[in-house]
Amino acid sequence: MIPFPSSNEYDSYYTSYIKLIGSYILENENEDIVQILSKEGQKTKEKFAKFSEEESLFRYEKEKWSIKELLGHMIDTEQIMSYRALAFYRGEKQQLAGFDENQYAQEGNFDKIPLSDLLERYEAIRKSSVALFKSFDALQTAKIGNANDSQMSVRALIYMIAGHEIHHLQILDERYQIR
Repeated sequence: MIPFPSSNEYDSYYTSYIKLIGSYILENENEDIVQILSKEGQKTKEKFAKFSEEESLFRYEKEKWSIKELLGHMIDTEQIMSYRALAFYRGEKQQLAGFDENQYAQEGNFDKIPLSDLLERYEAIRKSSVALFKSFDALQTAKIGNANDSQMSVRALIYMIAGHEIHHLQILDERYQIR
């Protein structure tokens, strides 16, 4: 099992995401973070698959992301954070670049991509992340790297991916009420 990260393993910016997954783990204490990612990935896919193409273009406010853009952002973030986890696990000494989530969402043109294709990509990224994290030695996930002028452990990145997803699913439930 990959241990829960301590607060000195990540920047305070990520605290809310780590706390969200920490609360989830308290309720499901027999599950490893990798098992949680696998299980929750299926639930997330099912949740987004319920939207029609038309519904997936819905924005709860004019300047906010559509449902497709929200999913695209979740995909991009997981892919980037998984890469960071891999790089730090392998001992990368160079600082990794940050990214502008709003620019990525805009440049992703997610509203033009069929929802089924986005869901296929989400599933592929999640399966890839799970397979990667299963290969990690739990003790080695304490390795620290630097991205966007912030130090973070491998395990903090893994837990952040899960907490980030919970965060956006809560937003989906609270603000994108179209059913």
